[in-house]
Amino acid sequence: TINIDDGRRPRTMMMNLPSSPRRLLVRPLAALLLLSLAADRRHGGAVGVASALHADEAGLNDFLLKSAGHGDVGVTYGRLVSTSHDPARYGREKVWVTSQSRDYPSAVVDGPVGDDDDDDDNDIVGIGNDGSDGRDYCAVAARNVTTGDVIWRTNACSSGVVGSRRRSKRFVPRHATLASVYLTVFSLDDSGILRGWNSPNGALVLDADVLAGVEAGDENGFSFPGGVPRLLDARLAIGTVVAGGDNGGGDESLLLLDTGAGQPIKEEGYHHQHSTSLLSARTLLGKARVSGKRHSRARILDMHVLDEASSRIAVWVAWSTNDNDGRAIGLFASMAFVEVALTSKAAPDGRIVTVYQIARAAALNVLDAGADVVSAPLALSSLRMVRTDDHRATMLAISASGTQMLATTIDLAATRSRASQAVEIDVLHPYWRSIVSIHVESTDAGVDGKTSAGKDSPYHIVRVAGLDDRYPMSPRRTESLLLLDGSPGGGGDALLRRVHGAGKGDEEVHQDALAYCADAKTAAAASQQYQDEGGQTMASSFSIGPVELWQNSRQVTWSTPLGNAVIVPPSRGGGDSTLHGLVKYAHLVECSEEGMTVVFATKGGMTTAFRFEPPSGPEFDAAIEQLWSSEEALGSISSAIFLDETHAMAQSDLSAEGNADEEEEKAMRNLQFVNRIQSQLSSFKSFVGGGGALSSLASLALVSDEKKAERGVAFGFAKISVLLSQRLHRIVALDTAVKGRVVWSTNLHPLASWHRLVHGGQFAGLNDPHGNGGVHDHEMLSLSYVRSEESSSSPVVEWKCLDGTTGKVFSSEAVSASAPVAQIAPLRSLAHHPHEARSCRQVALIVHSDLSVSVIPDTARSRVIVDEAMSATGQNGLFVHTVDRKSGELRALRVSRKPGAELQSRGSDPFELVTVGTTIFDPLEERIVNVAYPRRGEVIQSPSTVLGDDALLLKYLNPHLMVVVTEATKSFLEGVTPVSDGSDETGNGFYNALVGGYYGSSSSSGQKRKPLGASKPGAADVPSSNASANAAVPSLFISLVDSVSGQILHRVSHAHALASDLAEGEAATGVPVVVSENWVVYAFFNRRTRRTDVGVLTLHEGMIDKNGITAFSAPEQESSFSSLESARPIVLSKTFGLAKSVTALGVTTTKAGISSKQFLFGTANDQVVSVDRRSLDPRRPNGELKESEKMEGLTRYAPLLPIVPLRTPSHMYEVSSVRSISSASANVESQSLVIAYGGPDVFFTRLAPSKGFDLLPDDFNRGLLTVVLVGLIILLNVIQRMNKKKMVTTVWS
Repeated sequence: TINIDDGRRPRTMMMNLPSSPRRLLVRPLAALLLLSLAADRRHGGAVGVASALHADEAGLNDFLLKSAGHGDVGVTYGRLVSTSHDPARYGREKVWVTSQSRDYPSAVVDGPVGDDDDDDDNDIVGIGNDGSDGRDYCAVAARNVTTGDVIWRTNACSSGVVGSRRRSKRFVPRHATLASVYLTVFSLDDSGILRGWNSPNGALVLDADVLAGVEAGDENGFSFPGGVPRLLDARLAIGTVVAGGDNGGGDESLLLLDTGAGQPIKEEGYHHQHSTSLLSARTLLGKARVSGKRHSRARILDMHVLDEASSRIAVWVAWSTNDNDGRAIGLFASMAFVEVALTSKAAPDGRIVTVYQIARAAALNVLDAGADVVSAPLALSSLRMVRTDDHRATMLAISASGTQMLATTIDLAATRSRASQAVEIDVLHPYWRSIVSIHVESTDAGVDGKTSAGKDSPYHIVRVAGLDDRYPMSPRRTESLLLLDGSPGGGGDALLRRVHGAGKGDEEVHQDALAYCADAKTAAAASQQYQDEGGQTMASSFSIGPVELWQNSRQVTWSTPLGNAVIVPPSRGGGDSTLHGLVKYAHLVECSEEGMTVVFATKGGMTTAFRFEPPSGPEFDAAIEQLWSSEEALGSISSAIFLDETHAMAQSDLSAEGNADEEEEKAMRNLQFVNRIQSQLSSFKSFVGGGGALSSLASLALVSDEKKAERGVAFGFAKISVLLSQRLHRIVALDTAVKGRVVWSTNLHPLASWHRLVHGGQFAGLNDPHGNGGVHDHEMLSLSYVRSEESSSSPVVEWKCLDGTTGKVFSSEAVSASAPVAQIAPLRSLAHHPHEARSCRQVALIVHSDLSVSVIPDTARSRVIVDEAMSATGQNGLFVHTVDRKSGELRALRVSRKPGAELQSRGSDPFELVTVGTTIFDPLEERIVNVAYPRRGEVIQSPSTVLGDDALLLKYLNPHLMVVVTEATKSFLEGVTPVSDGSDETGNGFYNALVGGYYGSSSSSGQKRKPLGASKPGAADVPSSNASANAAVPSLFISLVDSVSGQILHRVSHAHALASDLAEGEAATGVPVVVSENWVVYAFFNRRTRRTDVGVLTLHEGMIDKNGITAFSAPEQESSFSSLESARPIVLSKTFGLAKSVTALGVTTTKAGISSKQFLFGTANDQVVSVDRRSLDPRRPNGELKESEKMEGLTRYAPLLPIVPLRTPSHMYEVSSVRSISSASANVESQSLVIAYGGPDVFFTRLAPSKGFDLLPDDFNRGLLTVVLVGLIILLNVIQRMNKKKMVTTVWS
């Protein structure tokens, strides 16, 4: 016996050695092997601290894929921040700061957030709902420009989504982002919290509440207009806009903030010490003598620096009215210019503070402007301010009708319009329906006098986007380039000139996004080809230098394309008809004479960076290089499926339609026993006789990457994880063996209400080759529910039959749905058959809300599969169920075949549903918040647990078990009051029944013995019937329901789980639940103890003592289980505390279920921690341990679960906002594969719950083992010859 302490875990290795004299040499050799193993493990780096250990193990068996966290909104704000200001401290790394806030954080905000209802069709109970909330995106991230790696990411909001924002369908930014030139990224959230981060490393340098000292303007106080914060940048100071009235609907005021500490800048001489002085727009307009008789609201428009040397800034204000759509409408004639001087003074306490003083205020003189510009109403939210030089600025805006682009150049000293122009929409693009946005290219906010058209140039390039009306069902957004002339003369009538594309068919050009770099003399464009051209989204470069822009010609034209590159390849969903490949934004990240870097953000969630370099000569093409590509869909994953990569078909082998079937047939033949023996004999012959013995031994000594890959496939480590992003309508497949490399991705219907992945069957066993985890179980269905815009048309379910390992689509179709989908039951063919048109081996049984049933695919073979499933499950038939969250009704249904129905005719309806049982959760008293199911195909190693006294504790194993989590409504909590007679009863019948033990009762036969430590079900968690009315009122209910009979098997309640100030109808924090074997584990936040409570339920049938089973007697046991007749389970329960908030729960899975299980917790501090199942055992005694309990391995109950760093699978990684944890088994029993997702990160790891008892470590000294084995063989032969020679000599002597 040798004890090995390798720094990770102490181990004891035992080896029984023979005592034969001839094998005495084995002992020292075996000892040498064990000692070499110990030395080799020590050489691997035994460390004493957990953090160093985790850093050493990072990346060996796990990976973390970080996204920017912007979800389906994408990157809308992007700015380049260079660290070259301080290269000694930060290096010369260029950082691209992104967020999903508005591209112009200073722009005027239109009307308040709408009050739309949620989409009820996305609520399919039992399939798993999308945990991510697309309205709660609040991330600011920084990427490396060259590699695309996410350097840091942070949550810019200090609170969650509340009120009308949660009920609104449309995304409304909850924060404003501003990346300054001083290495600080500012963010202001809707709660008024201003934060600043260091752009190179994300360190928090500023945290202030800007609304804390603002004086209340009226009884409603001040808030952000429309609920959306704004950030205005003037270099010397930043500012935000607040308004009084309901939801910030009153007059606006400007709050100036210091860039160093984020403190409000007060007016010079302001006498209030504990409040902040505001620049009221109404007051400023009054000083400028701008009349507002025909306008109802005073607005803050923008702010910019006038003279940095003298610390003067300019503030623009205007009067406005709201149209029927809530947009702010104004006129150039109703604007005013205000000059503000900033000075530094010493405060009474000795601090140096910044104060402001209003130098002058003047109305904008538009007498010299054209009448078409002066009188045209404009949308103030589209207003863009462009500084052309130190004395002039140009205002650009879109008319209120959306059919004109208005421009006026202003002399800032005289506050007078010098030139103006109104550009009609037909000039911008002949097919545009309306103008939607204006974007002005800038480089470093005008540093060093450089504009977007080149250094010291009065020209600017303006990107204008419009809607193309050739796509009436889904208008397409395209862009055009315009040249803005900011020279003193204003260019006469040519203040704005369009940059035309080369060729005669310029009006047919579909430029989805454009970017221009004057230093590189290059324009980059993204456009999607026509379907007959491949349908791919291409990036093209064009030559257009400053000379062509500055010349006073009638038409500015760029060159023919100098180069092309594919933005979205076919393997990543390009070339389809869903328009997912359309580029929404083109962000100019870097511009220099050597070239330009542009990042394209597509509708499908791909973010791709390209480097465009100008051609070296007239005969050469421009160089286009893809720098990096990122799948933003990984930041909003809703579900995941593991597929075995074994025998996966190569992409090149899938050109022909029948190759898939041929490859699978060949793989099945190779797996036969005779073929495997022949393959091994052939390998042995080549090893011995082919001269490959030495090379084979050498390959054993050195484990190459190729060998590791082969071992990963053989041991089942190589999996394809198929991930679904509902919000981005996209499926992404990752190769877990290659650090999360994207194998394939595809797009789903962009207008679908929901998507689901269907894989496997209702029941799958270990030996079922077509069940979950089977090597040939690669086919899956993707379902998309699409509602028609026309009320007369019925919705459709669009399905695709996919190969999950390659992404190949075998067949697809759209079928009409008679009613919304209520449940999806997966079924699978038990026989192997070739592919047919409109067919798939994976089948989905669809249950509709009107209790009709349909089969997908709608083929005769699919209907036969359903009929086989009805007969394969026994005489009772096939059961499904529906859950209506609104009405609280759970209905158990049985699928039966209609009398005389035919299965062969297409479009037939041969099946019907029969109601078996119904359970109602009264929506007036409790509402359903979560539904959980056992994992399909889970392998259970033993149906009982062996106790310390050799007794057997029988597990209650019900495959139809479901867990329904409900929470009390506010009306129910308010209605629980004592009755007038002062008794213990309350005035609420539901609560009386609950505390009376009705829901916790269970029936069991008198023959069965109660398990050790078991009490009456519900007694530990449900108050007794004589509990006083002053006891804590339960607000969270855990119900165990049989989905076949519809009966409640057990019910547990908890108090202090619901916020007392929660509004009626507003959802509380979710309760994650995981079901494994006979265990139910859930977590909720206890508001009294301010910690997370982990509830554990174990279900048992009964108990057999140690003398109950002998050679001559055995207790009477039922050989079959019936949901309609079997007794209810005996439930043991316990509650534990956890110091961290829990967002997700999972459990490890192994091949045969022999390894001990670990429960996985996704915590709010961005970690994934594991807890051994024995630590959660509800049978842990409260007192001293008995001898039998010690023998069993039980430990004394402790109310708080410790978080052990060595049992933290995510170790040094930060896995943000985990919503789901899925696991899969490998081909070796000791290993379990785990993936955590749901937030902006995807984390994968390989765990060994019972250590690696059947697997050698990666750093095992195979070279020494090979040398020892070869030496042992040689030594044994030499000794055998010596012994033979000695025996001959001895006999002759």
